[in-house]
Amino acid sequence: MKQVVYVASPESKQIHVWSMDEKGKLTLLQQLTLPGEVQPMQISRDGRHLYVGIRPDFAIITYLISAEGKLSQKAITAIPATPTHIETDNQGRWLFIPSYHQGNLMVLLVDQQGIAQSPIQVIGDLKHPHASGVSFDNSHLFVPCLGEDQIRVYTINDNGHLTEQVAYRITTNEGAGPRHLAFSPNHTAFYCLNELDATINVYSAFEPYQQKQNCDILAAGAACKPWAADIHITPNGRHLYASERSASIIRHFEVTAEGLVLTPMAAYATETQPRGFNIDQSGHFLLAAGQKSDHIAVYKIDAVTGVLQALDWYPVGKGPMWITTHIIKN
Repeated sequence: MKQVVYVASPESKQIHVWSMDEKGKLTLLQQLTLPGEVQPMQISRDGRHLYVGIRPDFAIITYLISAEGKLSQKAITAIPATPTHIETDNQGRWLFIPSYHQGNLMVLLVDQQGIAQSPIQVIGDLKHPHASGVSFDNSHLFVPCLGEDQIRVYTINDNGHLTEQVAYRITTNEGAGPRHLAFSPNHTAFYCLNELDATINVYSAFEPYQQKQNCDILAAGAACKPWAADIHITPNGRHLYASERSASIIRHFEVTAEGLVLTPMAAYATETQPRGFNIDQSGHFLLAAGQKSDHIAVYKIDAVTGVLQALDWYPVGKGPMWITTHIIKN
C-alpha cells in the first residue's frame, strides 16, 4: 500500500507532500507555495483530487493528484467567506465549507471533472461554525458551532441544498465550544471534541442523537487553560485520539466494540501546540503537526493497545496546522 501525506502550513503558504513507507518513514516528494494562507484540506471521494482552502482572498483550489501523489493545480474557485473546514458528501458531489469568522456555511457543487464550482447555497446565521461531518447514510450534515454550544443538523437534499432540522439541534454543555467531529467506523456513534472545556461528547448516530458520555481530555487538576483542537479515530474503531494545545499533548481513549463508551488512557507529549493531526489509512501511524514547532511528528500505533511510539520528526513550513493522508491506488 502506497501512501502520501499532505501538510498545510499557513504562515509560509506551503503544502509539503510526503510519501510514507510501511515503516512510517517519510520522504519529501514536493513542496508547493500557494497564493494565500492554506488551511483546510480534503481528498475527493474517488481519490483523484485534493481540495484546499486559502485566505485572505477566499478560495478553494482544486488539485489533481498524480499516480505518485504529487499535486497539479486545476482550478481556483472564489468563495464569499474564510474556509475553515472542508467536507464532502459520501458520493463526492458537493463540498460543505463552514466559515468560523463570517458565520457562514457554504455548499459547492463538484463537477464531472472533479472541480469545485461556485457556491450553490450560503447559509449565514451560524455563530462560529468550525467543521462539519456527513452522516453514514449521506442524508444529514452535522455542524458544530463553537459560539452557540450547539451542533446543528441539516438534511442534505437531492440537489445538494441543506435544510436545517431545528428540532434535532444538539446542545452541548454551556461554554464547551464544540469544534471537530469523528465518526465510528461501525456506524453506531459519533464524537464531538469541545475546544473550550477540552472534553469529548459521545453521541448515538441515530435520531435523536442522544449523548452517551462526556470525557475530559486533560487530567484532573491540570493547571493550563483548556484549548482542545482535533480528534480522529482508527479505521478499526478501537482507538480514538484528541489533541490539546495548551498542554501540547495527544490523548488516547480506548473505544468499546459498540463505539458508545470511551476509556481514557495515556496522554503523550507532542509537538508544541498541536493544532492538527491525523491517522494514516492503514491505522498504523499517527502524524501530529506542531503549530509552534514547525515540525510534524510520526508515531507508530500499537495494533492491540493503541499505545503511541515516537518514530521521527520532519521539518515543514511555518505554523503547520492541517495533515491529510491518502492511499495511492495503482
